[in-house]
Amino acid sequence: MLKNTCLNLGLRYCSVLFSCASVLSLAPAGAQEQRSVGADAVPAATASLAVPESMTEIDKAAKSASLLGRSEPDAPANTVTSTVKPGLSAGVQESVQAQPEPEAARAAETSSPTVAEEPAQSRTAQSQTVAPQTAQNQTAQTETAQTQTAQIQTAEASPTPPGAPALTPPERAFLPVALPNDRATMSQLTSVSELADVQPTDWAYQALQSLVERYGCIIGYPDGTYQGQRALTRFEFAAGLNACLIRIDELLAASTADLVTKEELATRDRLRAEFANELALLRGRMDGLEARVAELEVNQFSTTMSLSGSAILAASNAFGDGLDNQVVAQYRYRLLLNGSFTGEDNLLLGLYAGNAVGDGFDTAGFDLPGLEVSDADGTRSELISTQEGGLTSTIAATTDNDLFFLAGAYSFPVGDQLLVNVAVGRTPYYFFTPILNGLYTSDEGTGAIGTFARLDPGYLLVSGGTGLVFNFDITDSLQLTAGYLADGGSVGDSAAGSGLFNGGYGVLGQLTWDITDSFSVAGMYVHDYARGGRFGFNNNGLGSTGTAIANTLAGQDLRGGDEFGIAQEPVVTNGYSAQFSWDITPELILSGWFGTYYTRLIERGDGHILTYALTFAVRDLGQDGSLLGLAVGAEPYLTRMGGDPVDFDVDVPLHIEVFYRYQINDNISITPGVIWLTAPNQSEDNPDAVIATLRTTFEF
Repeated sequence: MLKNTCLNLGLRYCSVLFSCASVLSLAPAGAQEQRSVGADAVPAATASLAVPESMTEIDKAAKSASLLGRSEPDAPANTVTSTVKPGLSAGVQESVQAQPEPEAARAAETSSPTVAEEPAQSRTAQSQTVAPQTAQNQTAQTETAQTQTAQIQTAEASPTPPGAPALTPPERAFLPVALPNDRATMSQLTSVSELADVQPTDWAYQALQSLVERYGCIIGYPDGTYQGQRALTRFEFAAGLNACLIRIDELLAASTADLVTKEELATRDRLRAEFANELALLRGRMDGLEARVAELEVNQFSTTMSLSGSAILAASNAFGDGLDNQVVAQYRYRLLLNGSFTGEDNLLLGLYAGNAVGDGFDTAGFDLPGLEVSDADGTRSELISTQEGGLTSTIAATTDNDLFFLAGAYSFPVGDQLLVNVAVGRTPYYFFTPILNGLYTSDEGTGAIGTFARLDPGYLLVSGGTGLVFNFDITDSLQLTAGYLADGGSVGDSAAGSGLFNGGYGVLGQLTWDITDSFSVAGMYVHDYARGGRFGFNNNGLGSTGTAIANTLAGQDLRGGDEFGIAQEPVVTNGYSAQFSWDITPELILSGWFGTYYTRLIERGDGHILTYALTFAVRDLGQDGSLLGLAVGAEPYLTRMGGDPVDFDVDVPLHIEVFYRYQINDNISITPGVIWLTAPNQSEDNPDAVIATLRTTFEF
């Protein structure tokens, strides 16, 4: 009824809208009261409307349609299932879903006739063709309608009349519902030719051309299509109609009454009356949404910062001949504050707390084979356990239950290719550097269970400091990372041998090349200057990975070594590493690295350290978000050392790790895993050790 009325009146806006509605498979005349076109119908468009202060209540109601999505046939009578929009908070979405319908709207829905869903073939045929009017359906108004239609086509092809203001596209636009996984919508169209699936031969081409080029009422999907064959609900149509009605009001307000006739205004009023129930429902939901948004603004944590974090709870133990360890229950909490002040920069602050026992000599407090040192007269001795098998759940967890600020960074772009990162505290290099490993995740509680299997140990040799790191995109597939980080343990000390430039520091340079979408390689160079007792693959003194022989240079460099009569001399290291990662399939990833490091204990002697590994990751095994991981490699071990080293073997200390992360939901995962160490502390004389852990991670 409305379609024929609009065509007969020649109303430009209404005829175009209903022509578009035909392409979108709207129900025929007499079925326009239908609330939904079926469970398999996918919305073609919703209104995305700005909300200026002068907007009327009806305009605000239409604005909320972009948040409502389509009404599901099996939804409860007092709810409308919402389409979740990126950036919309969970609390606001709940408000949209739970807001009850006004009584008037429910009464209208109860009394409105419905039409059974048409077969898919029938709907498709209807959406692709327009049946000509038959002789039985022609009325006395046919000739008038044809004449007015011709006038409309002529008017749409002609430029804006002289003296009339330019018709710039309004902020309100007729928007499609976001496709799955789409994070951005297409910008405002300037020509209908930008819609890849709309051809000049389409019967609705001129109608779309007018809405796009003359009034700016249509934009496409992010992939550049209009998808005119998709179905449309009455709510979506009401919102789109309202966008164009608002445009008519703007034309009137701009004194362009010659572009709008009295008949058009009368039809506009009838359309508003026809969709009064839908607009009233949208208005009610918009009011509820505004109230919730106001509440969130009042109680929000910060206008510029967001808070996220994780809690790791792990039960672990180490087994082996001659080992005497107890099951430990350890935790590590992390709070991250992220903020932006310009929209392109980012401020990161990291707070950590935990109860793991570790003084830099042992691994999570476990008694493992290691290196025994004693003072000159033999009255004091201590076993320095190998740091092999270090657990990721203990990283930054040795705070004795106190909350510490350990990492912070401010990042901002300079031009289109350069990103500058200013790091403070004990911020590691891997915060800013591409990591080519399928077992790596940014949170220590969701990837590999072992620190060694998580990333190339070279990052741990120079990590944990304050300074600058640069990321430069040479091309779209080639990135250079370079930086200088001073030892975070001494950067705030003004004493000799400390400070920003006179203490320990690490320099890193890495070139990462994404050869294809599924295969990447990287070459890394590190230069590390460690103060006496601070050398090791240990995040500047925190036990992480590697044999005790390698991390102490065969007993010649260790923290507190002066108590055992060991001279504390600086250590200079130059290291080189090559990495790769290959996504064999989207679910199966093969990665690996090989690193060689040349050390010099000042005035004592030179040494050499090797490390290498292969890792396998299987994603979504048994459950979406789950991860099966396997790692095989050699943690850093010393192959030769000058000076006055203790006697040591050069057996390959294999690290074999397997774990399975079961993703319960988006925020909770459980990860059982086992690490098998052969030849601990690079000696086959030591019995094998097995470290088992059961890790539960909560993310928020």
